[in-house]
Amino acid sequence: MQIVQVAVQTLRDLLIEEAKFLYGVSDQVEEVERDLKTIHCVLKDVDQRPGRYSSATIRNYVAELKDMEKRAEIVLEKYAVDVKSKRQHDITLKEKLKRYACIQRECLNVHQVGKETEAIRSSVAKLASSLESMFKSTGEGSLSSTSANNEDLLRQRYEHEVEPHFVGMEKDIEHLVSLVKLDNDEKSVISISGMGGLGKTTLARKIYHHKDVQASFEARAWVCISQQFRPETILQEILMQILPEEKESIKNITNLRELVRKLYHVQKQKKCFVVMDDIWERKHWEALMPAFPIPEADSKLLLTTRNENIASKQRILYKLDFLTEDQGWELLRKIALPEVYSSQGPRADLAQLKDIGEKIVQKCGRLPLAISVIGGILRYKQTWPEWENVSNNMDTYLRHGEGVDEDERVAQVLDLSYNVLPYYLKSCFLYLGCFKEDEEINTERLYLLWMAEGLIAAEEKGQNETLRDVAQRYLNELAFRCMVQVRRDDISEGKFSTVYNKFTSCRLHDLMRDLCLKKGEEEGFIKVMDLSQEGNTATANNNNIRRLAILGDYGVVLEEINTCLRSLLVTRGSHITSDFKKIKFLKTLKLEKCEFEDGKLPSEVGKLIHLKYLSLFESNVEELPLSVCYLPYLQTLDLQVTSERMILPNAILNLKRLRHLFLRIVYVVNGKLILDGLKELETVVRLNSDFVRTADLPKLTNLQLLDMKVRNYEALSVVVDQVMTRLRETRLRETHLYIENFNLRSLGEVLALGIWRKMLTSRSLITLTMVTPIGSNFPSYQPGMCPNLVKLELHQSGFEGDVMQVLGNFPMLKFLVLGNGAFIGTEMICNAIAFPQLKHLSLEKLPYLEKWEVEQGAMPNLSYLKIERCFKLEMIPDGLRFITTLQELIIECMRKKFNDRLSVVNDEPGEDYHKVRHIPSIKLLD
Repeated sequence: MQIVQVAVQTLRDLLIEEAKFLYGVSDQVEEVERDLKTIHCVLKDVDQRPGRYSSATIRNYVAELKDMEKRAEIVLEKYAVDVKSKRQHDITLKEKLKRYACIQRECLNVHQVGKETEAIRSSVAKLASSLESMFKSTGEGSLSSTSANNEDLLRQRYEHEVEPHFVGMEKDIEHLVSLVKLDNDEKSVISISGMGGLGKTTLARKIYHHKDVQASFEARAWVCISQQFRPETILQEILMQILPEEKESIKNITNLRELVRKLYHVQKQKKCFVVMDDIWERKHWEALMPAFPIPEADSKLLLTTRNENIASKQRILYKLDFLTEDQGWELLRKIALPEVYSSQGPRADLAQLKDIGEKIVQKCGRLPLAISVIGGILRYKQTWPEWENVSNNMDTYLRHGEGVDEDERVAQVLDLSYNVLPYYLKSCFLYLGCFKEDEEINTERLYLLWMAEGLIAAEEKGQNETLRDVAQRYLNELAFRCMVQVRRDDISEGKFSTVYNKFTSCRLHDLMRDLCLKKGEEEGFIKVMDLSQEGNTATANNNNIRRLAILGDYGVVLEEINTCLRSLLVTRGSHITSDFKKIKFLKTLKLEKCEFEDGKLPSEVGKLIHLKYLSLFESNVEELPLSVCYLPYLQTLDLQVTSERMILPNAILNLKRLRHLFLRIVYVVNGKLILDGLKELETVVRLNSDFVRTADLPKLTNLQLLDMKVRNYEALSVVVDQVMTRLRETRLRETHLYIENFNLRSLGEVLALGIWRKMLTSRSLITLTMVTPIGSNFPSYQPGMCPNLVKLELHQSGFEGDVMQVLGNFPMLKFLVLGNGAFIGTEMICNAIAFPQLKHLSLEKLPYLEKWEVEQGAMPNLSYLKIERCFKLEMIPDGLRFITTLQELIIECMRKKFNDRLSVVNDEPGEDYHKVRHIPSIKLLD
């Protein structure tokens, strides 16, 4: 349904440029555009009808409309390709005259476009009339209509945290924690079994993060097994979590026997707790079992599975049951009526809603996942008649399911949750199926893909909203509807939400992903091929396929690919071979984590004139073909490749429509990278002052996000004085700076402090890393300083004054590292209101620090604390005992006396142990 935003725009751009030659062409284009809009509107209206999925007649009409939509798209784009290919290299007057003659012939092609679409227009009109007559005669309304009230409700709730809901497992948690802690060598494997959607993963996650469990083990690891079983990868992931200090060397171990042996011996030396989530088959367990010294070690293993026969001899089986009626109603109420749990108090009609809610719980089979997705539907239904309508529609939809097993009933409920999505969310949801099972999907990359695919409509923008804001709003709504799980902060990865980026990643429940794959293929939206299961050859020559996602694993050969393909998304492919020039209508090309022979991207990619999105993320490409720099509609170019150096031609300045540019360490053929002329550029990531002409930056007036490594004062001056200052009140939203390789202190105290103050007062500054001497004093705090700074790392700064007195006032700071002599004073104090949002704090190599005081009330959200090589520090602060959120404490390379104060020897706690005894994970490392 997004053809209007994609196909028509492409053709219109071409025709506007040819307007002086093609008199009258715009009229033809407008006719075709009206045809497509008619189809789009009819599909949108039909999609909102309650009989849409139960009526074979309506389904047939919809299929015919979609077929017409595709036919119209092909007619338009074939013409556009012909025009563009013939005029691509016009330079001389002689060639222009020849071009004029070609245009006359192309006018005939335009006429042919009109003739070919005439039949489509006639058919569309008839179908639309038939549908309208049918609906008028039946008097049907709309189940999933997105009224203005619903839009207002969504916007009103948008700022609230999207939290997972947890009900009815308190006794399960208590019992399982006791089993995990139990010293029983013969039963060191615990298996949580139950059908999909019952909450096995949720329960396992609660156990994994439980403070008693964390305190009982030296190391922990969590891995998702899934159906794409690769034992080498699984064992690597476990080892990297248990031995984070050996992460790089473990990556190089690919032999299964060696991985088994290493993990086996590690567990005999360390008491480990490992969770294997979603293990499907007994043979998978048998392949992994040799890596676990059962019953020779104190380690414990927790499995979640749908198969009760997994690890049957060695394990304790814990079978998860369905929710009770009361628990089911409580879960439904939490999701559908969140205000009941807020300060607004109980609703007058709660008892009435409870009656119908309990019936809905029964229809959901008392299954948590099914209740959650129906609750997501009811969240936008605020009255009893609306709830009754949903219940009745469940009856209609599920009445053929009587007598079927629970798995099938759950699938039907999930189907219903998809069917009632607003039309604009359906495509966004289906698109999530192209990612791997259990993948943590980077939200920023997802938004760019949605935009490139035309799934985000420009008319949906609110006041002062960008398309990216709309994409984020869509994801937020999917999360509210319990269709997708979102994450705000990932402390282990150092990724945190910001004022503009509410979520860092998202993921699908495996049953939701199954729904994505099924619906995506049924509706001809996307085909997903997992080559680890289906072989090593990708064949997709069905003309109905518009999007193809290939989840590769080693050798991937693309054969017989449909030439009408619009999107090709390949992940983890090697030795990729394909005649890209045959896929001439391609708009989105994602070749991520792929291997190309000799590190060369096929030059034919530069002939894909419709391409709007090209990603080579973590692929081994060493040089960008010159032809790619002349793609007229390219908006997103991701060159974050694995190669240490990439040759990037300066012809990139010809990408006039480029909006998002992601770089690696760049080597430019002729001089420095020129950005002047890229007027539409909104995002630049990993820019390096050594390789770019920084004088071009102030000319990028549409710039919204700048991520840059600054390695000289001249570049820093341009960024601070001409970009962050001049643009901060216009378009610039986010600045991420990494400053190194020059001595800011050499500029003098006054100039250095001036640069500091300008940076710290910018509303756009989000993350800042400084590896450079700065000065003896940190700038004094001023109201409004660093209003949006989330992440700060200071190294070699040489500050003498207590930086904590200033940094503690930064309202959004979540991640702070002071390292390598960043502070050379002797005493630090965190006052009672300091660091209201801080979650991660590292104090590393501060050789003069002797005393650190933390007042009660400071750092109320701290989760991770690391102290390393602060040899003069006398003791841990007493105030840590008040920080109940602290989950992990790492003490590394500190004096023995310091460590002894925190240790428990022969049941005798050290002098400072009472300050940290509440922390689940404490590691004392040499």
